[in-house]
Amino acid sequence: MKNEKEVWIIGTDPPCPRCHYLTHMVHELVNELDLSIRVRHLSYTDKAAVKFAGAMGLIPGTAKAVAQKGEIHMDWQRIQELVAGPLKTPGKDGETDCCPAVAEWTPELDELLRPCQEQALSLGIMMTPVLIISGRIHHQGSVPSREQIKIWLSRAYGKADEDIDLQTIIEVLGPGCTNCEKVYQNTFEAVERLSLNNRVKIIKVTDIHEFAKKGVHITPGLIINGKVVSKGKVLEVDQIMHLLEGM
Repeated sequence: MKNEKEVWIIGTDPPCPRCHYLTHMVHELVNELDLSIRVRHLSYTDKAAVKFAGAMGLIPGTAKAVAQKGEIHMDWQRIQELVAGPLKTPGKDGETDCCPAVAEWTPELDELLRPCQEQALSLGIMMTPVLIISGRIHHQGSVPSREQIKIWLSRAYGKADEDIDLQTIIEVLGPGCTNCEKVYQNTFEAVERLSLNNRVKIIKVTDIHEFAKKGVHITPGLIINGKVVSKGKVLEVDQIMHLLEGM
């Protein structure tokens, strides 16, 4: 991994209910623990994901790939029903939002896919969703509990860095679609190019109830030190650098 102070969620693109829920939960816990780490959602077909799995003699794949290779009988009709709906739109009625509707994750979905999870590694497949913390697989094939993820994060990163003199707080607002993720990752790249890593903390806000409170009704949103500087735009790295240089 590029930086061990990163958490990766390897899943599908666009995220399925399981990948979406896991990514959202990790962002919440990172904020709750006040950690200055980067969270990445990668498609299982991404070169970085393939390389990571390959280093362990595995290939990244979905439950369908596991079922096909292991000839595992699955109730795909019921699984598809859970994946397809009921859909939950990220924004409130009347609001324009960049994120498409996504079905809510349910424990039933994980239970239905459990046979694939149990055989995935023996079949040579790193099954989505995959949770990688500080360069090590902590879980694959299902959504771990919130409490367990919190323990893993605490053990890997401890408490927030108290010796860093943070001068800028950047908040990236968005439920978690491709556009929101791009702005979030571009913000990290902008901070790195400006060598502001030890002075800036980047927070991903995924709770839709917080968007309006912060003055953002169209995502992605970008807030620097409490000031809304962008709404509904997919900012490139150089644009974010310009905003930071003007602070």
